[in-house]
Amino acid sequence: MKIFFTVILLTASFAKLAAQTNNSPYSILGIGDIDDSYYNRTSGMANTGIAYRSGRYLIGNNPASFSALDNDFFVGEIGGRATFINYYGSNVSTNYNQSFDITFKKLILGIKPSKHWGTSVGLVPFSSQNYEFSTPISLDASTAQLASQYFKGSGGINKVYWANSYEFFHHLSLGVNASYLFGTLQQKIVLENQNLAELASTNNTAYLSNFYFDYGLQFYTRIGKKWNVSLGATFANKTRLNADISQTVLAPDSSVLYGSSYPWSYFNLPTSYGAGIAVTYNNKYTFLADYKSQNWIGAKNAPYNPIMNTGGYNYSFQNSNRFSAGFEISKKRSVSMGQYNALIELMYFQTGFYYSNTYLNVYGQTIRDIGGTIGIGVNSKRTALGYALSFQYGVKGVPSVQLIQEKYASFTLAISYRDFWLTKGRKFF
Repeated sequence: MKIFFTVILLTASFAKLAAQTNNSPYSILGIGDIDDSYYNRTSGMANTGIAYRSGRYLIGNNPASFSALDNDFFVGEIGGRATFINYYGSNVSTNYNQSFDITFKKLILGIKPSKHWGTSVGLVPFSSQNYEFSTPISLDASTAQLASQYFKGSGGINKVYWANSYEFFHHLSLGVNASYLFGTLQQKIVLENQNLAELASTNNTAYLSNFYFDYGLQFYTRIGKKWNVSLGATFANKTRLNADISQTVLAPDSSVLYGSSYPWSYFNLPTSYGAGIAVTYNNKYTFLADYKSQNWIGAKNAPYNPIMNTGGYNYSFQNSNRFSAGFEISKKRSVSMGQYNALIELMYFQTGFYYSNTYLNVYGQTIRDIGGTIGIGVNSKRTALGYALSFQYGVKGVPSVQLIQEKYASFTLAISYRDFWLTKGRKFF
């Protein structure tokens, strides 16, 4: 336990020192890049896990999965990611076409209060916004007098959740995830003349928050002596994020030229669906596949507000979908625990692939995100720690005059700690 909490403190401290430097050009739209990663055991399988169940690891892909946790144990997990990005496009400077950052991503806990009830609480990211660019504009009707506009955006939405699942008939698990979403999006726009002297600046800030609920189920059974099959589904209804937006225009001497607020603004999160399957052979080989869809057109967001660009010239929201598949090989060993024999997992190897049509359409083109993953996990023999390391490579968007392509590589590290929390009688390790 001391080792686990020491790792938490060191990771959190290092995350504060590692400033967010990765630019994401498309995060200027909406509430930014919505995080579809879980930073857990499924990361090496392209985050495929709607139907996945684990007794040792916390699988947040589906709230119905927590009933699979081992009895009498509690589990804690932390996760972080390092990402390197190259940018391509006609308007991308060769001197500023790379970025790198390391960020702390999650802190979650899970237990089994009873034989059929699993529960988990945690803090995870929901979306992030980080962009920086400049563009020339005309100060009058002609192009004789030019100026430059500098844009910088930052912030994001966080999620605090409490998920519960309950098992029925040893084959069906139902789950519900109650979350509170909160965060701040900040945008600064600086108007400069040809000599780079500041003419005016605009600061836009949006505070967003609301409760958010998503639901899941899993049906699982054994077929024959060596095959296990699990089916999973998830659902979340359309939810309105309440937004308190303020806008301030400043002169070069920081005096206020204009100020306004939009206390009744909002941003709608869409209805979303997901379905998945997991097939395991001989407790060793597992194949998984997921499909997710989000109805952004039905969300009907307002066409414009000062900071959350939800529709405008040559860009709009569209329905999104994501397909992913993964494969895992688990290395286990049979050990004697008193008068019982049990399978203990020593390590595992993973690979995965994903294809996503994001919720953005820019200049008539869908922004697609395609990539693959590999992963490895090791469960310590001498401590209660488990380690999951994965590598992801992907391509987002296409290079053109209007668009920017991102080619990114990232490493994800998740550390888990598992130990007895309430037990009677003898403990076996």
